[in-house]
Amino acid sequence: MSSIAKYPYSAEGLSKIREWHYGVNWPVVYIIYNTDTAYVGETLDAVRRTEQHLQEDEFNRFTDICLISSKTYNKSVILDLESFLIKYMSAEESKKLINGNAGVVDHDYFYREAYEDDFREIWKKLMELDIVKKSLEEIENSELFKYSPYKSLNEEQQKAAYQILKRLSEINNASQQTIIEVRGGAGTGKTILAVYLVKLLVDISRNRKSLEYIDDSENAEAVRRLMKKLSGLNDIGFVVPMKELYSVMKRIFTSIDGLSADMVLRPKEVMKHNRYDVLFVDEAHRLYRRCNLSSAKAYSDFDAINKSLMADAYRKDVNDYTELDWIIRQSRYQVLFYDERQRIRSCDIDVERYKRICQPHLFQSIELFSQMRCKGGNGYYEYVKEILESKNLSLKGYRPILNYEVQIFDRIEDLFHIINEKEKSDGLSRVVCGPGWSAKEDIIIEGHVYTWAQGRDYTYKPDTILSIHKSQGFDLNYTGVIFGKEIYYDDVQGCIMVNKKELKDPMTKSEGDVVMRQNVLNMYLTLMTRGIKGTFVYAVDNGLKNYLKTFLSKKEEESLMGIADNHSFT
Repeated sequence: MSSIAKYPYSAEGLSKIREWHYGVNWPVVYIIYNTDTAYVGETLDAVRRTEQHLQEDEFNRFTDICLISSKTYNKSVILDLESFLIKYMSAEESKKLINGNAGVVDHDYFYREAYEDDFREIWKKLMELDIVKKSLEEIENSELFKYSPYKSLNEEQQKAAYQILKRLSEINNASQQTIIEVRGGAGTGKTILAVYLVKLLVDISRNRKSLEYIDDSENAEAVRRLMKKLSGLNDIGFVVPMKELYSVMKRIFTSIDGLSADMVLRPKEVMKHNRYDVLFVDEAHRLYRRCNLSSAKAYSDFDAINKSLMADAYRKDVNDYTELDWIIRQSRYQVLFYDERQRIRSCDIDVERYKRICQPHLFQSIELFSQMRCKGGNGYYEYVKEILESKNLSLKGYRPILNYEVQIFDRIEDLFHIINEKEKSDGLSRVVCGPGWSAKEDIIIEGHVYTWAQGRDYTYKPDTILSIHKSQGFDLNYTGVIFGKEIYYDDVQGCIMVNKKELKDPMTKSEGDVVMRQNVLNMYLTLMTRGIKGTFVYAVDNGLKNYLKTFLSKKEEESLMGIADNHSFT
């Protein structure tokens, strides 16, 4: 059973901490706070650490201190509890956290699951003490929680973060422009890593005192050694090509200590600053080239930026310049987060052009493999990709899907029914679909009329559908995926094909058949891996519905015999 003590943050409170059972020479997690700000830390001596904080200007704004410990706590437990509280309090929003995020990593240790249950009870007690106000479940479904710079990084992300920081420290003050590229499929945590790095670099540039109190892990110590070399990186921007995600990131950056909405940029907004030290570019595969833009004004605006920004290198062929060129021109260093399989429109920079632009500047490429979003893991992602892209896939290719809900529905109303139920029980459950209907028409299936969800508001509305463009880049708990009338299974060719006549997205339709098909399949791969806990599917085409059932429906013998092979998902 954990002990939670609350005292004034003062000399008087310090004397009471001395008398508390765990106040001296024992591992403790503490929260110092006032009505609108908080700091979470850990120490092996609460009295000594409180004495330190009381003498530091950065911590003199606080009024109260809450301490948490137990006779069973050791260093591993308090590091995990500290990370837990930082992660949830940073997204809870009733108090702005002033913590740095360099030490927020996953700690594994004996009997961790039991302690995690204890942590949830601690949170309930903090709610009773009015230190926090929202439940864990409410926080977990919030955008701020999903994209928080305080999210615990897995080992792969930690390694990538250190590699990026090390490279930036090596090239800092160099005259040449340099690109660091991070590749990874949907759900590998690229956005989380990007936001984490922006927050960390901002704290380093501000020389925050809180950075001195990050844990003593190998990762944190490595970051500490690099701090001096990174201190000159002051002008940092976060570029988001997709307008829906751009709006969300504006809100998130506003709520994080040290960050601001002004740091979040559309590609065309990189002009508003003379030159950035570093631009982090999320979803770099969605940067535009001058091709198949949405309107005459879009072409005019694009050309105006080219002429203004690329004046000394302007060529007669305006197609030679892209949003990526603008970003390179306006920054010393660029960190690009890229997945060529999420390129879905003809105006997105094609792979060959992207490589050609990056090649003269590319310093290092880092790859993320681990599936962070979808509980089906890497195996589910690769299996769905194989199902969508393969020709003449044999029944021998069937693999059972474990620890993840997948079901194919014969009736559209059943798909909406289960998403309604999941929305009630888990929240963040939505129906999504690809480009089989235009943005101006209702979606009519089996006589039922559905409408497009408007704006980027996740407030649930029955009988509405999110488009690929409004859902890309976001996490859902459960996804209902509609394979529209533009996609079907071709028995002759033995694969999934696209009906160009039914394809209603002109920016996808304008490319050659091979690229067009790949872009549409990329859309559905993205939609099929959007759900964290499960994916439910309906296909308009009966042939496609039966094909998907063959490889995604749970087999009778699997449930009876527990089939598993080398490809099964864990």
